[in-house]
Amino acid sequence: MTSDMTLVFVGLVFLTVFMASQILVLPTLGTSRTDSRKLKQRLEGIVHAHGDSETSIIKAKYLKRLGPIERTLEYLPGMPALKTLLEQAGKQHKAYRFALISLLFAAGIATVVWLYFHDPIFTSGAFVFVTILPIIWLKKQKNKRLDKFEEQLPEALQMMSRALQTGYPFTECMKIVATEMSEPISVEFGMTYEEINYGRDVEVAFALMIERVPSLSLIAMSTAIIIQRETGGNLAEVLLKISAVLNGRFKLQRRIKTLSADGIFSAWILLFLPLGLFGLLSLMAPDYFKPVYESPDRLMYLYIFMGLEFVAALWIRVIITIDA
Repeated sequence: MTSDMTLVFVGLVFLTVFMASQILVLPTLGTSRTDSRKLKQRLEGIVHAHGDSETSIIKAKYLKRLGPIERTLEYLPGMPALKTLLEQAGKQHKAYRFALISLLFAAGIATVVWLYFHDPIFTSGAFVFVTILPIIWLKKQKNKRLDKFEEQLPEALQMMSRALQTGYPFTECMKIVATEMSEPISVEFGMTYEEINYGRDVEVAFALMIERVPSLSLIAMSTAIIIQRETGGNLAEVLLKISAVLNGRFKLQRRIKTLSADGIFSAWILLFLPLGLFGLLSLMAPDYFKPVYESPDRLMYLYIFMGLEFVAALWIRVIITIDA
């Protein structure tokens, strides 16, 4: 086996294991995507019903601070979605700068790979892989921030309930959460408080917050507040009950996570078993894979291996994912 072939094999194996690991490290607990989408669409309909633009007032002020060229770059195809992802991950970077730096870095890595291997497929794969790495990182940061937000939400609801009972108006209760609690919930409640103070309708302000924080718990809280504002009732009591329900949901999720840990461990074993057997056989019988190394179709075999590993990881992911 030539040194170039060894590097190609190691690179492809690394790519396969990395992509498989990204599938498995994603949260194995969650709400049904269909249910979340329906609830989110219901609240987004409020924005259109009130005739307001879906653009946040704060986001509009941010765009006005940019120069004409930067504003144009921020509206390029894909940039609004990237900006939304950056906001959901809690990052304040400009979308076009983030995209430009990612593409330049990927182009640099791809150039090095081409100079070393002169393989267009491997070079293209390296470029695509390095390009999507920042997106994967952003999504992990988004999930981490979302988990932290949902963990803080019950405490925030209890704080708002106590403030309502002492006579504070609803918007001031949101300000208390923004000043007394830590990120990310303080930032999101603070932005929503500012939106309302700038004249945005409460329903629309919550719909915009859900766009930044796509949390089912937040959707449930927002729906309860909107209904209470339309029909009346004891909002403090409603918030306390929602807080109790969310705490119970988190306890159930932690319980399921503990029970599914065995399945996740088994998944890692199954994914690394082919690689472990390959390494063991290569040490015990170095010539065992010689026909594969010398075959003109050796790269095809590696691509098939990569695809099967990816499909296996995706399949296992579906099995161990539990809606809760």
